Amino acid sequence: MESVGRTYKPMIPFLLIHLFGTFCSKLNLLRKYKLLILALFAFLYNLNGPADCSAQQVDTWFMADRAVNSPASPPYGQLYHLTPLPPPNGTPVTTWYDWVDYEEQNAILEPIGPYSAAFPIGYDYPFGTNGVDFLNPTGAIPGPPELRENPIDNINFNPVLYFDGNADLDGVGDALVFESVTRGETTVVIVFKALGAGNTAETQRLLYGGDVRDHPSQATNLSLGVSENNRFSVGRTQDTSPDFFEPGKIDTQGLPTIGVFRRDTLGIGQEELTTRVNGLPDISGIRSHPDAHRRLFPYNRIGAHFNSSDPNRNLSGSIAEIFALDGPLGPNEIQALESYLAIKYGITLSADPALTLGSTNGNIGYTYVSASGATIWDPNLNTLYRFDIAGIGKDRYDNYDGGDNSTTLDDRKLRYNLQQRISESSNIEARVTISTNNNFSTGNIDHSRTTINGSWFGSPKDYNYLLWGNDRGNINEQFTELVPGITSRIGREWQIQKTNFGTIPISDVSLQVDLNGSDILLNGNCDLFLLIDTDGDGDFTTGIINQVSSTSIVAGIAQFDGLTFEHTEVFTFGYGDNIPPTASNPPSITVCDSAPAPDPLVVTDEADNCGIVNVTHLNDTTDVNSNPETITRTYRVTDGANNFIDVLQLIYVYTTPSIDALADIEACDSFLLPPITGTNLTGNQAYYDAPDGGGNQYLPGESITASGILFIYDETGSIPNCSDQQNFLVTIDEQPVADAGADEQICGAV
Repeated sequence: MESVGRTYKPMIPFLLIHLFGTFCSKLNLLRKYKLLILALFAFLYNLNGPADCSAQQVDTWFMADRAVNSPASPPYGQLYHLTPLPPPNGTPVTTWYDWVDYEEQNAILEPIGPYSAAFPIGYDYPFGTNGVDFLNPTGAIPGPPELRENPIDNINFNPVLYFDGNADLDGVGDALVFESVTRGETTVVIVFKALGAGNTAETQRLLYGGDVRDHPSQATNLSLGVSENNRFSVGRTQDTSPDFFEPGKIDTQGLPTIGVFRRDTLGIGQEELTTRVNGLPDISGIRSHPDAHRRLFPYNRIGAHFNSSDPNRNLSGSIAEIFALDGPLGPNEIQALESYLAIKYGITLSADPALTLGSTNGNIGYTYVSASGATIWDPNLNTLYRFDIAGIGKDRYDNYDGGDNSTTLDDRKLRYNLQQRISESSNIEARVTISTNNNFSTGNIDHSRTTINGSWFGSPKDYNYLLWGNDRGNINEQFTELVPGITSRIGREWQIQKTNFGTIPISDVSLQVDLNGSDILLNGNCDLFLLIDTDGDGDFTTGIINQVSSTSIVAGIAQFDGLTFEHTEVFTFGYGDNIPPTASNPPSITVCDSAPAPDPLVVTDEADNCGIVNVTHLNDTTDVNSNPETITRTYRVTDGANNFIDVLQLIYVYTTPSIDALADIEACDSFLLPPITGTNLTGNQAYYDAPDGGGNQYLPGESITASGILFIYDETGSIPNCSDQQNFLVTIDEQPVADAGADEQICGAV
């Protein structure tokens, strides 16, 4: 492995590039004018290598969420339409269409041959030996990758191309290949998710480029891959030794990664190679080699090296997006491009001097910017909320005029489009997902999802962002900083950063939070609230705290709908209950003399939005009337958070009449019924010859001429019919009649 050192750039190569740069916008021109300029370009290859046009920045652009197996439409110049959508999940990918420029550089399956034919039939190329030597031996013929958009494989709801490094256990692997005109000074940006292997340019798991066994004398080959310990690696091999390989220092951990590679030629025999991983600088140095200045090999594999029959060299993982750019992209453009990809794929960037990934130590010092360069995530706003950064937004980077109208060399054409309408951080600690509508079951390419306001036109371009990050606090419940009605909350907090230009700000979104593993759900699934600290100080005991009740909680995931966040607001989740229970008034009852003892069981339909309720007797009040006296009895229904509802039961109390008893009566011929006396009589009291007001009724003052038992009865006449009854025996004796004898006059003894 050769050493890497530092040096200064000579100026002569840049003068040559400037002289010939405007002439070489596409290598395909060589085929049209090959006889005329063959000698000139051969001279440039040997002298300096690249003669690329730095004005044409993005020369090749592959996206897994568009133009897979179908060409991009509408045509060049209307990229903001972002059509067509990719095919269904699991579809083999035969062509990954290039989005940029009139002459597309599409990635296709292995050419069918003969290899001596021009691409895409074969591998012939200008200034080669015979066009096929580099494929000797040819190696295994790779198969197609698959389009994956299922939740297991996609990256932040965006599809990927999945490459199986050992497809069908035959070692063939999956790969696509394209012919590139980006062959001199270049920047390559790749979004991938894969584990690494290998420790050389030839054995690292390939992302882009590919090792070849035999090298053409006028070109060197590039291999970007994932090596041992999951390093984003650079390999450079050529027809004269030694080869170059740099594995990088940052372990990507197999998580979604933005890898940036930049090649800057410095003169004959020198080039500068640098890489970045999720915003962190990694490989950097000057490479000196007799062939270092030469142009890159014209063909690039994606997923598997050329000449390879070893599955350990093939990529086993996913690639979501690739940019190949003419020229070494400047720091401002790289920052804009990394910001776009970070938001689209939920990757937390960082500028940590210790080179710790944002997925591990959070975003330290990396400012996310819009396409126009405006700050959309300020890492210094509050350094606590630096973890698991994600966001939804709309933005576009189109053509940028550098200002010098005499040339196009200062222009930039980054050409990215962002329309991220559902998002979460790609880190395993991600718990919050936000969508522009209440549908969380489909991916970002679902066109029924509510769009984000913003025009693709204008200068500077419109942008519209809603981003969030957390402090990675404990997800279990705590009992501090509680607002009224909230009995506990989780320790973790999130902060919003919301920015826009020329647009209606993002509003009316839905949020899901995964609380699996948190003990707060042990309190019950119905009492979860989103707590929004509107003053943004992160203190939930000060300022206005908005409480939003969950729409649903299913399998530990709570959803909240109709939310509008504002810049700097802080939110968390708390358990509480400010919704009272429900119950109906018990039926009224009528009783005699006194109300029954309170009985909470008379409340039969008590219920709560969550948890168990308790019913207790609160009090009785009376209207102080009689017959009836109305008593209002109050029962209180209380839930676990001391919310309550009072229900009322009306009790009508009647006083039972009390009849004075009569002694048995014996009378001759008839008996005149006396007045009925007693207390609380209703006025309807009477005599009856059968009990309980049965038989014949007799009123006081009536004459009874027959013997028998009489009943004195009085009742209130309403349920429960309070009554009293007395009885007595009436015996009517017939008055005897004595016959008068004859008058007699007796004298003396008879």
